[in-house]
Amino acid sequence: MPLVADFFADADTKLTAQAYHKLGNLKRGFQWQTLASALEALTEAAPSPPLGLVYGAGFEDRPNVLAKIAKRWPIIGNDSSVVERVKAPEAFFAELARLGISHPNTVTEPSRAKPGWLAKHRGGAGGSHIVTRMPRKSGIADDSVYFQEKVDGRPVSALFAAADNHACVLGFSEQWAAPIRQAKWRYGGAVRPAALSPDLEAQLTEVVERAAPCFALKGLCSADFLVKREGAQLLEINPRPGATLDIFDSEAEPLLRLHLQAVLDNRLPTAPLTLPAATAAAIVYATEPVTVSNTMTWPEWTADRPLSGERIDKHRPICTVLARAETRRGARQLVMDRIANILAACTG
Repeated sequence: MPLVADFFADADTKLTAQAYHKLGNLKRGFQWQTLASALEALTEAAPSPPLGLVYGAGFEDRPNVLAKIAKRWPIIGNDSSVVERVKAPEAFFAELARLGISHPNTVTEPSRAKPGWLAKHRGGAGGSHIVTRMPRKSGIADDSVYFQEKVDGRPVSALFAAADNHACVLGFSEQWAAPIRQAKWRYGGAVRPAALSPDLEAQLTEVVERAAPCFALKGLCSADFLVKREGAQLLEINPRPGATLDIFDSEAEPLLRLHLQAVLDNRLPTAPLTLPAATAAAIVYATEPVTVSNTMTWPEWTADRPLSGERIDKHRPICTVLARAETRRGARQLVMDRIANILAACTG
């Protein structure tokens, strides 16, 4: 059973963990002092020495914390130097240009950004950090922001495993946003399979297979594209397991096993995942402040469930909902219906 440290203390996570530690102050993100004490406590609670740390989102803008962790525990994934290089726009997009991989025009100097370009936080995740222009009083240092041409296209992500200077694309998903006024590109959900022609699938696969070795990536990662009929542009690579794992995972081929095999054994799958039907997952965001009722019954198609009595602020995640159907359109519609059901149950 896993040892878990995160900011949310979800009820289902706690049930599946050997030991659990809730971190404080989500707005500040991972801080070495509090994270180190949490990991030490989990290590002491473990029945045997932990194999290592598998991390998710939240470290892309602080590889220094990963470097400190690695001095005490093995990192089962990409090390701090890889994360730093992939998430440094001046290094990442220069490498894409060298490889001839299409990507939006990107600059780090505000004076070179053109009207209508997007401002993004270095190492930001989830889309909420993206704005069309920088607020006058953002509180963000200039060197933590880069600027990117706004381009059209459908957001498509390629889930892949990497090892030993090779990569294997496991599948494609299509994402959508759950916009609010202050976060137009906030992540909403994803559905697989993505609506891609065989030619586009081959193009995206080739991009991943060329880019992954150049950054020495290993383990489960994802590449985010904007796709149009005539081609695609690569936006970023997430050098860790990401938000779309829920729609690709299966008991027959557990993704965590594939991640461990890639990182620890330099072993990759020999083919894309074989998964039945279409699957979608989405985040349920509170439309008003809610307190989770003690009588709330969570359907089996929910995950990341809050504890009874927990107070959830407006615009914060309540839970994740999942849906499976015969078609991607059916899966997405079902997941949207389930979002409405959860909101009605929480706010009704």
